[in-house]
Amino acid sequence: MFQKSALDLWKEEENRTGLVTFCKDLDLALGSGISEGMITELCGPPGSGKTQLCLQLSVNVQIPHQLGGLQGRAVYLDTNYGFSPQRVQEMAQACHKHCTNIALLHKLNPEETLAGFSEASALDGILYSHVTNCTQILEAIVVLQNRLYEGEKIKLIILDSLSFLVRNTITRSMKRVKRVHEILTLLHKLAHRFGCVVIVTNDVTTRISDNGDNGDRLDVPQIVSALGGSLTHKINQRIFLGRDESNFNAHSQTQPSYVASIEKGHFLPSVTVAFRIETAGIRGIKRDG
Repeated sequence: MFQKSALDLWKEEENRTGLVTFCKDLDLALGSGISEGMITELCGPPGSGKTQLCLQLSVNVQIPHQLGGLQGRAVYLDTNYGFSPQRVQEMAQACHKHCTNIALLHKLNPEETLAGFSEASALDGILYSHVTNCTQILEAIVVLQNRLYEGEKIKLIILDSLSFLVRNTITRSMKRVKRVHEILTLLHKLAHRFGCVVIVTNDVTTRISDNGDNGDRLDVPQIVSALGGSLTHKINQRIFLGRDESNFNAHSQTQPSYVASIEKGHFLPSVTVAFRIETAGIRGIKRDG
């Protein structure tokens, strides 16, 4: 007990490599990408980019160490058939091209630096399973734990979507809370023990709150995470995703932008950044000048 000081923990944290999203502003807001050893929740309505970001991260986690990547495999637990191999292939192709340019920029030999990273290896580096209930998730976690103890280099675990499965298979609220806590506790142990990045996706719902002054009742709707406030205690970071339709024109070639708001994190509190979802994948918003 008490074998480590805060300085020791800080040094360990400084040596960790974050998982980049390819949105520079979001990576900077998170520190250096999505941190290892913790659970990050992606929360938002349908069409807000949750699954697209998960697919991008599944590719990015395989970027070689020489280029600042984690060079590990991804595990994708899919509850709603949102996983798209074709989309992963598009992102992998763009990622490989991007990594080649970075290698050339740093005067590295692309063939040597990217010897184990290609479009095909990016697809092969994602272990996929469709799960239909909480029991299957718990079974998958046990299998995953055994593979990690056997030395398999799995650096990313994605559960997309936790809320879809729980809300559609468990009717009683207390049982939902118990199951969610059980799943997230096991995932947190794996994240901490093996330095994995854990991502869970969650939907949103509307909560009515009373914000009236002087005893006057004023019901104000708030957008909150779908699995309730108890989930907040089991995650380390929460990122709300949404669409920004303010500059979208359906008759033009301009695509709508998206926003990511960090509502719970270890670095910058309550910061919002914009990003795009392109054919190449997740990208930041280019600034003029």
